[in-house]
Amino acid sequence: MQNMIKQIPLFSELGDRELDEIASLVSIRPVSKKSIVVQEGEAGDSMYIIVKGSVKISYYAADGQEVILTLLDKGAFFGEMALLDDEPRSATVITLEDSELGRIRRADFHRLLKNNSDLTRKMLMEVVARLRRTSQVLERISTMDVPHRLYSYLNDFCQASGKCDEHGNYEISLPTHQLLADQLSTSRETISRAVGALKKEGILTPLGSRGRMRVNSEELETLLFALQ
Repeated sequence: MQNMIKQIPLFSELGDRELDEIASLVSIRPVSKKSIVVQEGEAGDSMYIIVKGSVKISYYAADGQEVILTLLDKGAFFGEMALLDDEPRSATVITLEDSELGRIRRADFHRLLKNNSDLTRKMLMEVVARLRRTSQVLERISTMDVPHRLYSYLNDFCQASGKCDEHGNYEISLPTHQLLADQLSTSRETISRAVGALKKEGILTPLGSRGRMRVNSEELETLLFALQ
């Protein structure tokens, strides 16, 4: 558990003693696919670490439409805002596959923060970074048409999760068209057409496994530059 905790940006610079202290707070439990882990609007008192599996984080607009804010997999964490305040959960978290989640309770974590100023600072930096990403998602939805939302999303996705090759292109595991549609507030059919167009233009090249793509970063940047 200590090695996994060290991979989390929030805890990456801590020493072995601090990592042991955090690991001692974690309780791990299995969670089935499509289970609601956190419900928007409910009271929260814990953060979670994804030991195995993946989740989606979303909220529901006034018209009832789901807007996916982000997808997280092994080593990521969520629910950290519940460690800092007593407000209701701001989003819903659902597992995308059978998963294992580590839970840290607020009361235990507060005791740790009181004795570690570096951890407190990193916690605040991570919360700010996530708020910025949420603002970017909402900006895409409100100001861009669907193809441009997709270009912007792919650029961010490559930077965050892609593997860069010697030519500066990226290999990524693209989410399903339905998950992309939910994140970009459109229909699966519209996303399928937009992805198909990028394949025809050679910007996306399918690789062997399902959803695995090579992204021509230079051509993608050209499309993004046209937005300026």
